[in-house]
Amino acid sequence: INLGVDGGYKTIVSPNLDIFVGKWMTPSIGARLGYQGLTMNEWAPQPSVLGPELNIDKNMYKRRQGYAYIHADAMWNISNAFSGYKETRFWDVIPYVHGGIYLSYGANGIKWKGGRELAGGVGIYNTMRISNRVKLALDVRATMFRGEAHGCVGGIAGMTSASLGVVVNLGKTNWKRATVIPAGYSTYNVAQIDDLSATAEKLREANKALEQKNTGLAKSYEELKKENEALKKELEEAKAKTKNVSDITPGAVFFNIGQTSLDERELFHLDFYVKTCIEQDAEKTFRLTGYADKETGSKKRNQYLSEKRVEYVYNLLMTKYNIPAERLIVEAAGCEVNRLNSSVLNRSVVLE
Repeated sequence: INLGVDGGYKTIVSPNLDIFVGKWMTPSIGARLGYQGLTMNEWAPQPSVLGPELNIDKNMYKRRQGYAYIHADAMWNISNAFSGYKETRFWDVIPYVHGGIYLSYGANGIKWKGGRELAGGVGIYNTMRISNRVKLALDVRATMFRGEAHGCVGGIAGMTSASLGVVVNLGKTNWKRATVIPAGYSTYNVAQIDDLSATAEKLREANKALEQKNTGLAKSYEELKKENEALKKELEEAKAKTKNVSDITPGAVFFNIGQTSLDERELFHLDFYVKTCIEQDAEKTFRLTGYADKETGSKKRNQYLSEKRVEYVYNLLMTKYNIPAERLIVEAAGCEVNRLNSSVLNRSVVLE
């Protein structure tokens, strides 16, 4: 279709030949070299070297021109670019730009040398998958060049073509991602990745179990915290009840030499101690320790006296004063341990 200064042209669809050799550098970016050519026919209102004879039926001149367009194409597969590479995709849409040399000459006995012109344009290339190696292709392309290559004087000429053909893949039928490993990184095979995934899943389960355990521990902590607060409160109440009670001073009753029972004066002392100390604090436990002096008698005799003396006081506390046995601890020290440097004072039972 001539786009120059002359008008009235009518296009005649003519068969042509398109041959390409190309390569995809990535699933989205490719390039190819191509040849397009054979003949071009059209009806023109004026005679020219390409059509000097008038067709009376048409009242126009039929132009016949041979041509060859040798070009390079830069291609962009937008299907792969936006939807990701998929080997089994049925339809790929690939726009492209092209540029090259357009050669023109006379055809069917017409002698004419059109010459060479730079040409270029855009196109859209569609492929429909039949198998891994074979596809159908529909290629629609627009090409622009100077009018002289079309037998015109000046101006711009253009040619639109649609090619239906077969694409045969002579190389690999699939893409494989590059395995360039940056420095400092390790490679893993599928089995290692599966093992790592399984380990990660186990760790997730363990973490879940720990979270559940932590929830239980937090609950137990709150319960223990409440229990501790209650115990602190009880302790404070107990302290409040006993804040006016002084520590009990130890007491003692003294025996005459060789005796295991108390005289009237010491019984009075015991009675006083029971009523002012032992009976005033029912929670306390008292230790009763019997002694004998080591200045008189044998060791065996003194051990016997200390046992009888403490037993005597122990029985008095339980039978006369009704002190429970669980509040009393009995011990006989004999004469090995004397608390005072006095034989008289060491013949005693100490209550503490």
